[in-house]
Amino acid sequence: MKPQKAVILFSIFCLIGLFFLAQRAIPQSDQNRKLVVSVKTGAHWQHSFRIMGLIKVTNQPQMAFWLEDAEGDYVATMYVTHRTALQDWRSSPGEKKENIRRPSSLPVWIHQHQSGGLIDKSTCSSCHDLHDAKEKVIDPNSELATITGATPKTGFTRAWQIPPDLKPGKYFIKAEINHSKDFNDSFKEDAAENDSNYSGGKWGSGQPSVVWQGELQISDKPSSCWLKKISHGHPAGKDGNFYSDLNALDSALDIVESIEVKVE
Repeated sequence: MKPQKAVILFSIFCLIGLFFLAQRAIPQSDQNRKLVVSVKTGAHWQHSFRIMGLIKVTNQPQMAFWLEDAEGDYVATMYVTHRTALQDWRSSPGEKKENIRRPSSLPVWIHQHQSGGLIDKSTCSSCHDLHDAKEKVIDPNSELATITGATPKTGFTRAWQIPPDLKPGKYFIKAEINHSKDFNDSFKEDAAENDSNYSGGKWGSGQPSVVWQGELQISDKPSSCWLKKISHGHPAGKDGNFYSDLNALDSALDIVESIEVKVE
């Protein structure tokens, strides 16, 4: 074999070897890590009410799951229901769908996700751009479509791909869950707008959203946690604060029985 050809072949073999070494240097778990959320329905997963006293409507809850870092700063949305994300609410007689806003649905998530986080801000803005649209249709091929959807009618498991640039460490998984028109003796349908228990009027949430939390170590190793109820959102959605007193809530505490999150 001529010396020139030998040098060329040696160089090719070296490049191939370096390629495979580079591939081995990237842990497969870092390329394919997922957070898997498993939700078990509670006794009040479905909530029924009547429109104009005649038409019975049965709804599943509104919900959002998101990630926060060890300091409690928003990182990314894992999943949020379509209606809250797009403000895509059923209209009652005389209402224009594009004008309906229900900030009481998931007020903590609504305020938290606006800080931006790890995911490209365009994902958030593309959702907000549809708030005033008559047809609130998400491009099925868009990144937004991967984190939104209708609430399943029963318990479910959903996976979220962990971004490759998410640093290993301790994180908090937050979930916010709520029904519309879920009134009780403490949060009444006829509450006046300046009352502390006002929740948006006859189409408001009634009982406020319930916030769940779990702590999770995200690395190249499997881990898991169970979320616990820690607080509720503002009844009327005026802010994104956490309110720790859950004593005035009843059925809202039983929408979900359990939430488990795993790193796989």
